[in-house]
Amino acid sequence: MVVPPLSRMPAHVTIRGSGMAARCCARLLTQNGIMTKCAGAVTSTGPAVLLGETAQVLLRDCMGKSLQQSRYMPVTRRIVAWGGQEPVVVPHRGAAFAPGALNALFHQPGRQEADMIGAPLFIVHGIGPFPKSRLRRFGSRPATAASVTLLHPEDEDACWIEALDHGWLFMLSTAPGQGWLLGVGAPLDDLCQMSRHLAPRVVVTGQPQGPFETAPRLLECLAAPGWLACGNEAIAFDPLCGDGTAQAAREAILAAAVITAIMEYPDDPHAMETLLMHYRSMLLASMRRHLRFCAQFYSMGGNSPWWRTQISALATGFEWCSGQLAGLPQPRYELHGLRLVPRMVPA
Repeated sequence: MVVPPLSRMPAHVTIRGSGMAARCCARLLTQNGIMTKCAGAVTSTGPAVLLGETAQVLLRDCMGKSLQQSRYMPVTRRIVAWGGQEPVVVPHRGAAFAPGALNALFHQPGRQEADMIGAPLFIVHGIGPFPKSRLRRFGSRPATAASVTLLHPEDEDACWIEALDHGWLFMLSTAPGQGWLLGVGAPLDDLCQMSRHLAPRVVVTGQPQGPFETAPRLLECLAAPGWLACGNEAIAFDPLCGDGTAQAAREAILAAAVITAIMEYPDDPHAMETLLMHYRSMLLASMRRHLRFCAQFYSMGGNSPWWRTQISALATGFEWCSGQLAGLPQPRYELHGLRLVPRMVPA
């Protein structure tokens, strides 16, 4: 969708960070005719990434180009051993990227700081520290990860997931004969010792990295006049859903649309307040949907104290999100393509 330049162009927008949400937001704002300045540290290599079809389409829409097949491993099957059951094979169409490979595909647009004059009109915080940094956590699920060698060539086009009494394992092929193993809950070595299906198919070759937190979480204040927050440090999904990159792209689309709309309604004294409220309510709603989705899978994962604790944390988080949304007005805007427009009828 080609968007004409804005008729009024106040100053510029600073994008802090270089994660996928920040990169997508910077490109969309630039596409909308808004000058952006990119600041902040370069992201680390990060974990291996599995992109489903939805995430691939969203990244194409945000970044303006399709993924190069030579840069990823095609995934055609998901093999799931859940709730003590035997493995089930589910067809899948995904793209698996080795650590750091996805970030390397996309150059972040935006001018350097020396090219900008004056203070930014708006700041997008894709990394901390945030102006208001209180983080709401929905449980605790420490994870460790390590590189592995695949013992079965047929696993090169598959991703595996196995539920265990004290957590779960996820394996993703990232190169011929090589993969990446994530363990959530107990330490990776302990989970491998419990595993009946997945551990016998791999050999851990790398030093386990972590622990790092994988439970869903979000900033209690995601936006205020002059700034908004996005990216994994502001709102993070459980990796079980496999939707983290797609969520980053959705956040970028919404953030860019909100900032563009603020600039387009300069004579409305309440525009910034209502648009930022819309941003917060949409992200709260997405977190609530995610918690409900996770609860469905965790309720079938097992019946040990570990699984019951996770289900309880998800339920508490769902109730908190519902309470927050109940205190917010109904959305006054909706996305048309990549732009926000006022709703004709209240939602």
